[in-house]
Amino acid sequence: MRHLLITLPLLATVGTGCKTRDFNVDSKKKMSEQDKREGNECVRQLAKWEAEANAVTSRPSTLIKLKNFEIPAELIESDVAETTPKEVQKAFFIEKDGKKFVRWIIQPEDTKWFKDVEAFIQKKTGKAPESYEHFNGYLTASRSVIAVDPDTGFSFSLKASTNQTGGAWKDKKQDWKDGKDIRAVSDYVARLEKNLKLKTAVILQEPMAIGIADVDQSNVVRLLGEAATCDKYYLPGFSALHDKVGKEIAGKEDPVQFWNDYYSKPLGRALAEFAGIWGLSFDSPHSQNFLIELDKSKKPTGRIVLRDLGDVYVLKEQTDFFSAQNVATRLSAADNLKIGTLHIAVGLLHGNKPPSWVRPEQYKNIWGTSFFESFEKEYNSLTGFEVSKIASPMGAQSDFSYVGKHYTVDNNWKTAMTTFASCVNTGKADGKGACPQGVTDRLRK
Repeated sequence: MRHLLITLPLLATVGTGCKTRDFNVDSKKKMSEQDKREGNECVRQLAKWEAEANAVTSRPSTLIKLKNFEIPAELIESDVAETTPKEVQKAFFIEKDGKKFVRWIIQPEDTKWFKDVEAFIQKKTGKAPESYEHFNGYLTASRSVIAVDPDTGFSFSLKASTNQTGGAWKDKKQDWKDGKDIRAVSDYVARLEKNLKLKTAVILQEPMAIGIADVDQSNVVRLLGEAATCDKYYLPGFSALHDKVGKEIAGKEDPVQFWNDYYSKPLGRALAEFAGIWGLSFDSPHSQNFLIELDKSKKPTGRIVLRDLGDVYVLKEQTDFFSAQNVATRLSAADNLKIGTLHIAVGLLHGNKPPSWVRPEQYKNIWGTSFFESFEKEYNSLTGFEVSKIASPMGAQSDFSYVGKHYTVDNNWKTAMTTFASCVNTGKADGKGACPQGVTDRLRK
């Protein structure tokens, strides 16, 4: 559909919406034409949890039309990994009448930043751009949107500039430098994942970004993992701790203990893989960045999905071991480079409203303590280094906020990591010992 862009974007809806207090979607065995328009069952369920099972902001998970420009390809810069799904590339890079264009998605709640893009196109082409509505999609609890290409039914997440969001995060410009930073981190993660099969962490890759240097904006594509193929459900962390949804999924079990076993502990193990292999940790480690993987019966698998590679710190010493100095340089410019100290924190309810079934002392003493016990045990197994020896005491900001520790690297850590890096890179120790069991168990055959 083609139309003139209006200054205050209207959220054009598709279909009839959904029941506001039923947090589940109906199950279907295969993709129908409706699924191609709306995303598969797992994508729709993710969108429903995102929008409706959030104690801070709740709104209907209505399917909407996403507006986009079609910009001459020569005006756009791009950073596209070879592993970017062909469905994504075909959705963005198009040809009309023998001329190449790139679809640029406008964040549906934005009333500010798209104007700079619009003015740029008019300046370069000499005419006001038309806008289109190729993609369908859903709003989320943050600025990202879930987009669906109705030509293929392929779904993905997208970040674009907006001055309005559904949550507490306001006026977030998605600049082009950040888009390229994200791509560098994503490639770093992908490179080492070719050698290692993760046990607990599922890291959502961000394989493509398009940018306009003149206005310093970008569109960044994040994949939806096995939710895109509907092999798994992804439950947002804040939905697991939603007063109703968290209790429903826990069933007859105590929800505090249930989510300690299926969220806090596995999150500790997942972040141990994130930090132990790549030296990465989250800048804002709250439940917006974590999802719990569920099987098709909506039971936790024990795996945790990590998203938003634009919200990370990196430990410089780790990047040196893996020849990822480009990542260190890029994140240093963004003040996200850590030197000599690994910062690990978690705030399962930071920025959110606690459910009625958990108390402050349980949050810190059960969830917080279990998280770090799991983190340190997994880090030890993975790297062969007893990380608790370089840890600070666990600190807490306030009730239902962050708990954290600092790990100051020393010569013993560097010695252990030298062997670890050799094992990851070559599958063999550097001659000074055996590979840690945690690496051996993860090496791809």
